Amino acid sequence: MGEPKNQSSEEFKFLNELGRKSIHLSVWAIPLAYHWILPVLGLAPEDSLFFIQLSLLGFLCFFIPLEIYRLKFNPNTWINHFTRAYEKERPANYILTAAVWLVLLLGVNFMRLYEMEVVELVLITTVMGDSAAALVGKGIGRIRLPLTNEKTVEGFIAGLFTNYLIGVCFLMIVWENLSSSYQLWFIFVLPLIPTIVWGSLDFFEDLPWYLADNLFNPPLAAIVIAVLEIILK
Repeated sequence: MGEPKNQSSEEFKFLNELGRKSIHLSVWAIPLAYHWILPVLGLAPEDSLFFIQLSLLGFLCFFIPLEIYRLKFNPNTWINHFTRAYEKERPANYILTAAVWLVLLLGVNFMRLYEMEVVELVLITTVMGDSAAALVGKGIGRIRLPLTNEKTVEGFIAGLFTNYLIGVCFLMIVWENLSSSYQLWFIFVLPLIPTIVWGSLDFFEDLPWYLADNLFNPPLAAIVIAVLEIILK
């Protein structure tokens, strides 16, 4: 617990990490558009959801050909500057992340698995928790997290705290949009689920990349919440 973290051969640059994480924060565009921007333009909730889904699909249709071009023909395109070392020879995670967001949103109106606010909750908590863990851990983290090489206790705690706090604050803001089946104390319980899922998977480094990179966290948390809803009803 008290061991210092291992030092990477590449010196950490805080501003570079901040810039990369700022791309992840684009997930906030979903709740902002759904709850505030699109309703002001006169769109009903179902139309707003469809517009967001269509936008994500358009994003994938635009960037997937660029990724194919980068991987098959020209690895030195401008997109390559935004990818990490292990993404140089495989699709960048922003493609897979957008696909996960789209699938989760399809579960709202097509599969009726959960409410829109549940999707927003698991997405923003995962992104914010992961960003806080990376920035705090890389910036001021000194104590290595057991069973890991690079992760720190400071970053892990920051990730857990941010994950839960953001979830509670978000539900307080959108609470009136949730169905009446949710009781008020759910504000403090529901954020625990994505927080526990994130903390459980983030603690280990030897997991497959799609688990370790938080791609699987939001779907897993959403499924757990959907199952709990069925049990509680």
